[in-house]
Amino acid sequence: QPIKGLVLCVEADLSIDGTIHTFKKEHREKVVKRELRGYETLCTIDEVPKKVGEYADYIEEIIPADSFKMLTDTHFFNEKLHHTERRAVLLSIAGEIGTPEGFDELIGALNGRSVDDYKSVLAAQKKRLTKERDETTPRIDEIQRGLDAYAGTKTNDASLELKRSSISCEIDKLDEHRTQLFDSEKERQVKIDQLNSLTTDKIRRESELDNDVSTVKKYYDEKAELEKSVSTKRGSAMLAKTALTEQQARVGAKKTELESVTAKIVPVQNKYTELSEADFGGESCTACGQALPADRIETLKKECAEKIKATVAQGNKLAAEVKSCKAEVMELEAGLKSFADDLEKAEIELKDVQEYQVRRIPEINEIVAKKPEPDYTKDDKWNQIGAEITQLQSEIGDSLSDQLQAIESDRMTKSDELAQINNPLAQSDRMKKDADRIKELDAREKELSQQIADVEKQLADIEQYKAQQSEMVEAAVNGRFKHVNFKLFNTLLNGSTEDTCEAMLNGVPYQGMSYGQKILVGIDIINVLSEHYDLSVTLFIDNAESMTLPIEANCQTIKLTAVKGVKKVSLQTEPQTAAA
Repeated sequence: QPIKGLVLCVEADLSIDGTIHTFKKEHREKVVKRELRGYETLCTIDEVPKKVGEYADYIEEIIPADSFKMLTDTHFFNEKLHHTERRAVLLSIAGEIGTPEGFDELIGALNGRSVDDYKSVLAAQKKRLTKERDETTPRIDEIQRGLDAYAGTKTNDASLELKRSSISCEIDKLDEHRTQLFDSEKERQVKIDQLNSLTTDKIRRESELDNDVSTVKKYYDEKAELEKSVSTKRGSAMLAKTALTEQQARVGAKKTELESVTAKIVPVQNKYTELSEADFGGESCTACGQALPADRIETLKKECAEKIKATVAQGNKLAAEVKSCKAEVMELEAGLKSFADDLEKAEIELKDVQEYQVRRIPEINEIVAKKPEPDYTKDDKWNQIGAEITQLQSEIGDSLSDQLQAIESDRMTKSDELAQINNPLAQSDRMKKDADRIKELDAREKELSQQIADVEKQLADIEQYKAQQSEMVEAAVNGRFKHVNFKLFNTLLNGSTEDTCEAMLNGVPYQGMSYGQKILVGIDIINVLSEHYDLSVTLFIDNAESMTLPIEANCQTIKLTAVKGVKKVSLQTEPQTAAA
């Protein structure tokens, strides 16, 4: 039956940096309203409550879980850890391990890579080189079979070879002659281009002489001056007309303003008359009809006097404005005559210059039309261009197309003869190419074989390096332990090594050890790990009654021993030994 209210508690006092710390963890029922609602875990460190996560993190900082298990469980290291994890722990214990001597060339070739990575690179190179070499040999055999077959049917081709060589030389000479002609034709074409350019320059110079107006330039200048004068006079007339129009507009605007001000005077006069004729003696109240009191009448008279005064001031102001506008109108109208006179003068001057232009322009045109034709032979530049044209025409000479046509005809004849010879010699040519190809493939096969041998030598060096390194690693690791030795490398059939990690006791592997031997090996490992991590943790040894070998633990040891017939747990303390 379950025990209600049972509390499972684990408590430990640990010495950390010389200070005793108490760690406590309880697992108890969670009861709500007398009902079991689950379980809760309570953690404390030095009686200070901690969350489960904080408690675990604190312990993890002191010692990781796997490290704690390695120090408290004699079987954990050899049975629970993968061999790669065991190797990593042992190599960290071994410390710095030197490099085997005599492998400087190999170390230099690594170029920052690990030995295993470089081995993979070499293996890939060997595979690629071997494949290429294996593919080369059949190709050589295939080509050689073709050569052997041709050797049985080979005829005397010496005379044909000699004739082919002779015809090829003749074709080369024709090609060289044609190239020379083409080169000379290029030079000739350059001169033709120069001739065309000079001809264009000559025509351009004749056009310049035809258009030369230096003899009649003064007439052209006179004609241009007349046109300029007419344009100037026309512009002056337009400006005068515009000024007159603007003055007339200003007069009209000022008269309109005068009429507007004059119209404002009439209402003011009417108001003044009305106020002047006002009689306050017969005034009565508009509400009750009774006569107004004397003080009220006096007030009304004063108000009326003020209004008359304001009306008079307004009328005087308007009268002054009317007077000012009339003066401005008279002044503007007086200026109209001046603008009209300017316009009349400008129009007369424009008419005079236009009439003179009409008479003079035909006379100028007639003089220009009678200009004499130029004499090109009297122009030095024209004569120089003509002399250069004559020189180039003599150098260019006749076309080379006839010579090129003859060469091409002769070359076609020779090419036909060469084709008739090449047909029976085609097999011989192919065999020569095949023989050269066999030489290339033989050289490549030897080169590949040498490269493969070099790679194999490097691979052998790597295996020798790893073998020596393995011995150094095992020596460094096993030197730390009293009883156990570790096998860290397996030697394969091909001589290479692979990583492993197996505990050995007097040559017996861990899987073949007895229970007591496994305990002895586990304690030896824990002693070294405790020293390496600088941690001393209580060690529990179960089934201690079956142990016949000594327990040489360097830490507090609790042996769990089953005694036949004894059912009650008892605690016995053994005296400390030198090992403890």
